[in-house]
Amino acid sequence: MEEFITKAQNVILHYIQVRVQDEAISLDTSGTTFSLQYNYLADTNFDKVINGLDITVYGWVDAESIETRTTLTVSTIFPENGIVKLSSDASSYEKITVNYSYYTCAIDWNLVALATAYYAGMLWVAREEFLVPEELTIGNVKVRQKQPWDKLRQEFLRMIFHLTEIPMDLVNYRKIMVSARSPVKYKGPGTVLSEEDTYSGKYIQDPEAK
Repeated sequence: MEEFITKAQNVILHYIQVRVQDEAISLDTSGTTFSLQYNYLADTNFDKVINGLDITVYGWVDAESIETRTTLTVSTIFPENGIVKLSSDASSYEKITVNYSYYTCAIDWNLVALATAYYAGMLWVAREEFLVPEELTIGNVKVRQKQPWDKLRQEFLRMIFHLTEIPMDLVNYRKIMVSARSPVKYKGPGTVLSEEDTYSGKYIQDPEAK
């Protein structure tokens, strides 16, 4: 089933998020920080964490030649605001582009799990039953099957409807993507909170942070 689960997850991504390819961005005066066109960055590998694995930043030495493109290292991400900070100054590149995904709906991870299970189950049943004819006669026994995978497909679509019916907003995003994955918040150097405090001018070192 692992093969089908992976396929099911890839299908679900197309329903709950939008993929952005090669978005051209402008760096700020530091040469390291930029804002994306869309906020509410999405988790693309189902680990419920938004990090460098979910976004790819490229620096182009020559803006017209893809052969000069190199991957840049991401230091910090503010996913709810679409703000990204690079590890080093990238102002020497002629062009910076980004690949990422963003949420369009307020997702529920429990419904995501159910939808994944139904779609993976549908693929498995279809594989086992697809080559069986709708009617099969063996002696005096006649067997009829009515595409049993279709019931799983209908349940999958019902889960998708509930997943996508509520638009994403800041409150829902912070609840499902930030608070849920960060029950303990540290304010030490290098953390997201330290960056937020630096930008707001109220950074205070956490005495318990090491």
